[in-house]
Amino acid sequence: MLEKQAIADALPTLLLGASIVSQAKLDEAMQTAKSLNVPLARAIAMLNIVGDSTMKLVLDAEAMVTSYKTTIDMAVKALRLAKQNNMNMEDALGVIASVHKKTQTVQSISNPLTELLMAADMLNSEQLGRAAIKAKDTGMQMARVMVLNRDLSSWAMNAAITAQLFVRSKKISKEQAVEALHTVVRRRISVEQALFEKGLYSEKGTQTVRIGELVAMAGFLSDGDMLECLEIELLKEKQFGQILLEQGLVTQDLLEAAIVLQDMVGNNTVKAYQAAEALKQVKARGVSVYQAVAENYTNPLSQTKDLTPANLLIDSGLISEPDLQKVCDINEPSVIKVGKRVLATGALSESMLYTTLRTYSLYNQGFVSADMAIALLKKCMLEAITLDDALAKQGLILPARMQWIWT
Repeated sequence: MLEKQAIADALPTLLLGASIVSQAKLDEAMQTAKSLNVPLARAIAMLNIVGDSTMKLVLDAEAMVTSYKTTIDMAVKALRLAKQNNMNMEDALGVIASVHKKTQTVQSISNPLTELLMAADMLNSEQLGRAAIKAKDTGMQMARVMVLNRDLSSWAMNAAITAQLFVRSKKISKEQAVEALHTVVRRRISVEQALFEKGLYSEKGTQTVRIGELVAMAGFLSDGDMLECLEIELLKEKQFGQILLEQGLVTQDLLEAAIVLQDMVGNNTVKAYQAAEALKQVKARGVSVYQAVAENYTNPLSQTKDLTPANLLIDSGLISEPDLQKVCDINEPSVIKVGKRVLATGALSESMLYTTLRTYSLYNQGFVSADMAIALLKKCMLEAITLDDALAKQGLILPARMQWIWT
């Protein structure tokens, strides 16, 4: 039986858990509800934050929870599925129940992730206890609860989960993970960057796109969704595709399409960014994978073109072609050699060199097109922002691990 407080918090938990509203928008609605002394749902409608059809699904989900027909956790998963696939809540809940494996375990207050968070001073015992109680009441994962409680930001929790996955795979030690997380919190960078700078992390360029990455690139996973899936992968060691199904984030058909596209990326039939676009078309138009890929090939905007390190620097406006020709061969294939020579001239700062290297790595590994790489680097320069901020502004969710493969 759900605790009374969990029932009372069902609506905001559903809205945030299913990524229907942001925390900022929810705060605005809650303040309006308090000021005008109206229910939260009424305040949301007044502010026009959520569309009528989506809000009906949310209220149906809330009714299921408050009438004890389902848990908040299952309602969140069904709500995601219903919202993405034009289903009603009853049908969506039936689908979730049919794919959800009976592997739920009682969450322990102490696990490798919480131990790492405590060791890195990112979490205290009071916050941990509060999260454990809410996780038990709602059935939600503890990391997601900590983010909903605002004990940790989504990016900080993602860094901790990534670090623990590295520890589990024996890429780094727990002590190195703790040290890297201290750097992450202090400088607000990815854990991959923190480890890379310490010489503790590298990726092989031969790796293909992962299913979760491909689905996220196609726009079907929010940061919060990815966070929850990674936590389940870490603690329950399930296949990521099965997790996506159980969380109501994809249908079986969409997952199968993603697997086919993953294979195409792996055998160099398409680039990762082209696969993501094809997956969008499969979902939006109901076409087959092969039709989506074929149409993508005939679309001029999706065509691949070669981009040398020199072209990236010149076309993004970081240095003129005559100035670059003074210090290096315009056809030099190594982005590191080109970058270092431009750095020596003072035309490029060290931080912008890092940004250039990361951007070129994303292009070189097939995660952005040549035009997008140029646009991203130009945006970083003109707006004096980081690559992470530029990606966020463009609405792109790209794997951090593919930003550190430099040749």
